[in-house]
Amino acid sequence: MNNKSKRILLLTAPRPAVGQTPLHYGDNRPPQGLGFIAAYLEKHGHEARIVDLYHFGSETSEVNPGVQQEESFTNLSIDLDEEIRSFRPDYIGMYIHTMSYYTACNLGEELKRSHPGITLLCGGPHPTVLPETIPDCFDHVVVGEGEYVSLDIVEGRNSGRIIQGVRVENLDELPWPDFDEFMERPYNWKLNLFGNKVVEPVLSLNTTRGCPFACKFCGVQFVSGPGFRGISPDRLVDKLIELRDRYELKGVYFREDNFTVEPARLDAFCDLMVDREVGLQWACESRVKNLSPRLIRKMSKAGCRGLYIGVESGSPRMLELMEKEESVEDFLEKIPILHENDIKTYTTWIYGLPEERKEDRRMSEDLMKRLGPTSYDRFVYIGLPVSHYYNKIKSGDDYEYMEESGIIYPKGYLSLATQLYGKDDPRNRYVEEIYRRENIEMEHVEF
Repeated sequence: MNNKSKRILLLTAPRPAVGQTPLHYGDNRPPQGLGFIAAYLEKHGHEARIVDLYHFGSETSEVNPGVQQEESFTNLSIDLDEEIRSFRPDYIGMYIHTMSYYTACNLGEELKRSHPGITLLCGGPHPTVLPETIPDCFDHVVVGEGEYVSLDIVEGRNSGRIIQGVRVENLDELPWPDFDEFMERPYNWKLNLFGNKVVEPVLSLNTTRGCPFACKFCGVQFVSGPGFRGISPDRLVDKLIELRDRYELKGVYFREDNFTVEPARLDAFCDLMVDREVGLQWACESRVKNLSPRLIRKMSKAGCRGLYIGVESGSPRMLELMEKEESVEDFLEKIPILHENDIKTYTTWIYGLPEERKEDRRMSEDLMKRLGPTSYDRFVYIGLPVSHYYNKIKSGDDYEYMEESGIIYPKGYLSLATQLYGKDDPRNRYVEEIYRRENIEMEHVEF
């Protein structure tokens, strides 16, 4: 290490305990956002280390109620103080999403007390949309993408507290994460969402950023900015072959907002997968409207075995109100074609959105039966900062309670959640305790 190089310890904020959050835990995949930041810093001569407290620093849990996913979170007994003593970082950076807001604040305060000489910075979805909620123990708060500004902070070119991130326009310019950092740890290397169609080990990858759509319930456009960017098909397939050979991979899960949003990119990717005989099975998140029957057949030939599809509602009125830009007819047309081409489907559905009625919920139940997805999850809408609906509910005071973290419980939330998830669900017990403590009376809604 030369005299100018720095050591940066990158953390994920710890995961709340079961019953201490209204949200489900996710699907136990490696934190590739930190992987990209670490790789970028190391490319420029610095030393970075990742400590994943979210997945491995909390209690062991087999429980992730209400979701059709195979998560298992293992406590690795991480001694963070020992990590700091052995690595001797100049900077500690923390990834924070809203679920871990409280644990992040507590850890930040503790780190500042215990290690006052280390500069603390944070980024991620929550600091991006609500930077004003980040406590003063964090010396720098990155709003938006973190690769370029993290380097500027470490090399002394930016000393501000709330710092606007710099959007990476060409993702091909970023170095890949060091996957050795992840492969030796007990992440989720399976993919059972699609009826065990994708064999293990399955590596999750983030190869795109952003989404060109503006669904009112979704906050992606507020976190990632407008538009869509993707790693080029040639570079992606080169990496897949390298990863396949190095780790004996059998499958890949493109865990990103919309892998298929650009048909030309998807078409070229499928051609390369076939022409180069990559032989990996894969799954991704997708919309269906832009998938032609020809492209679906090509995807299947190229190894696609599953699509994660946000149907969200069976009500044409609700799909229009939420500006989904997909129709009931799109789902009825495309999902059978996917199934005919041996591509399984996992669908998600949202209940309790603003302006939703009982008949809208009935239409969702009916459409779910007609589509017959391989698996599905139903969620009651909860206001996570930020989205168009979030801002509308907050500005109109049309909610039962708002947490310090910014989470909003719309009117009728707990009533619907109790009916959909069950009274003993840990998420509901958490909200019930808040309502009891704050003397909140929930509004009853018939499912």
